[in-house]
Amino acid sequence: MACETPLTERRLGKRGQALVVAGESGPAWRVVEGIVRLDLPVPFGEEPGEEHFVGIAWGGDLIGAEALMFGRYGYTATAVTPVLLEGWSQVAAKEPAALLYARFEHRMGEVLRLRAGKAPERIARLFELAQSVGAEPLRLRLRDIAAITGLRIETVSRTLKAMEAGGLS
Repeated sequence: MACETPLTERRLGKRGQALVVAGESGPAWRVVEGIVRLDLPVPFGEEPGEEHFVGIAWGGDLIGAEALMFGRYGYTATAVTPVLLEGWSQVAAKEPAALLYARFEHRMGEVLRLRAGKAPERIARLFELAQSVGAEPLRLRLRDIAAITGLRIETVSRTLKAMEAGGLS
């Protein structure tokens, strides 16, 4: 497989940086540190340049594995926090594919919980997740918080102000 990266290759990503881009080809990466959001591009003609949030990845998760099977990335992965990635190869992987799939299924359940409930609950869950992986919640961009929690930027802004005033942030 020509696009498999050796496991020793590491890559740093800055907050807001696109790590893999939908439609492009490339290797799969394992998230070592940080939080990554996964977005699908909006079909042509709807909202050019916009994307739909579909998932989140952090420590131990794979991004871009679909490119190994289909030759192209199916989504865009963007760093929500500074991230460290390492190249992933199915041949050299230390974890069985079943464990990776189980982790992915668990992560999707966590994503659904981030998008359920009242705004303060959603944001608090996201902040707990960020803290659990060593990120500073208050350094997350409003745009990312809104996309991940399924809220509008204005709602996030108002809720954060209310949480701060109430000592909940």
